[in-house]
Amino acid sequence: MDNVIIKYWIKPSTYNTALGIYATLPFLMVPALFVVNAPYGKFAGKLGVDWSLSGKWSWCVMEVISPITFAVSLVLTRPTGTPFQIIMISAWMLHYFNRSILYPLRAPSMAPIHILTFLSSIFFNLLNGYTNGIWIGRHSRSIHNVSFWLGITLWLVGFASNVYHDSILFKLRMKKKEKEEKSHKKQRYFIPHDGLFEYISCPNYFSETMEWLGYAIASNSSLPAIIFTISTTANLFPRAWRTHAWYKQEFQQTYPSNRKAIIPFLL
Repeated sequence: MDNVIIKYWIKPSTYNTALGIYATLPFLMVPALFVVNAPYGKFAGKLGVDWSLSGKWSWCVMEVISPITFAVSLVLTRPTGTPFQIIMISAWMLHYFNRSILYPLRAPSMAPIHILTFLSSIFFNLLNGYTNGIWIGRHSRSIHNVSFWLGITLWLVGFASNVYHDSILFKLRMKKKEKEEKSHKKQRYFIPHDGLFEYISCPNYFSETMEWLGYAIASNSSLPAIIFTISTTANLFPRAWRTHAWYKQEFQQTYPSNRKAIIPFLL
């Protein structure tokens, strides 16, 4: 990598500018996502221009940006490899290995992703991977305290829950796909059951929010990690609310009335 690019990449003013832009995103996400359905998944379709990309490939590309940028930031800041850094780096990479590689491989099908969603996700993941990678590369904390292990435990539970509930949805997609192949016509979605689906419509969103809340707690004051947690909430909570409304509209007579959108018993 060119020395000029390296100097600019690790320059404090570059990091501060990126962090400032990153911090504004949650305030833009909430009003936008309560008004507009981000066009992917159940809400795939037109938004301004009718230009959608292959679901699996575009998902992989836009998600893998974050671990790549994170890794470059780490290499350039030359962390000392403390236990804190190793654990936090491992958590980040494990999440994104699952998210960018395993998730699209495991999914029986994925709806097309609109070009605007694709580009905005790349922009977000560039800032996300860059700022969090720089912070981890330059900071270390003691792992001999309750808050660190509380955070890591929360992250692990959220990660496991995310994978588990994704698996439930994948089974339903496979069932839907098989019915469509047999009948040669489009089939309705199915109502998910088991796990937290008995209490909320979007346990995968709840689990991912739990992951990054745990990561922020374990980091013990990482501003990029805190912004990431807020951004995750700002992105997924409005989408969960809209998904919950979609389920109730799609299955008016049969959808469980006791289910909430994203937080069991509350919201």
